[in-house]
Amino acid sequence: MIADDQWQRPGWPEILIGLVAYPVLLVSFGLLMGLLPSSDPVLLGVVGSTVGGFVCVGAFAASYSLRIRNLRPFGFKRVSPRWLLTAAGMGIVGYGLNLIIQFTYLAWFGANDPQGILHAAARGGLMPFLLSFLGGAIFTPFGEEILFRDVVANALNRYGVFAGVVLSSIIFGLAHGVSVILPVAIMVGLLSAILFRATGSVWPAVILHCVYNGMNSIASAVGFAPMQ
Repeated sequence: MIADDQWQRPGWPEILIGLVAYPVLLVSFGLLMGLLPSSDPVLLGVVGSTVGGFVCVGAFAASYSLRIRNLRPFGFKRVSPRWLLTAAGMGIVGYGLNLIIQFTYLAWFGANDPQGILHAAARGGLMPFLLSFLGGAIFTPFGEEILFRDVVANALNRYGVFAGVVLSSIIFGLAHGVSVILPVAIMVGLLSAILFRATGSVWPAVILHCVYNGMNSIASAVGFAPMQ
């Protein structure tokens, strides 16, 4: 029990292979998306909302297959319902912080929406909304958490709170690109990393991320997203 949290915990080899696989898979999927008709933003949004999940799951699989090949040291552990409820509440708080960040960005820099196709999918009708919700609010949060928390934050936690929480969150933010999404992603990363460090389990972080992304998807569908 102690061993899987110490000597078997993911380390620099898992971080490096995961963070190398991530951009390789991202570019590969981006090239495939280039084959889709650019005149159909709804289709692009549905696919785009799901691509991140496949990229992160693939990068996690590369890290997992390297040495350990055991899910428990990566954070696949049971946790009490209290932590799951706490995570859901933190997801709601995170969405409120997201609104503050986005409205502040709008006031300073004006409109610049890097996720326009995702909004288009959310507003494209019932089926596109459901598909983009499953991809963007369930599958992609799961994929991002098992890569950036189970691998990156997990490995960096051995160096203390700053590395495990702050540094891993900056890496998570940078993976989303340099735009208004950067501070939002860092904020979500901080909340998720705090949960992961406190519980040693990825599931609270997944719940937080799903609640946050789900609220974003619903807000887009009803026309409340600030950047749309």
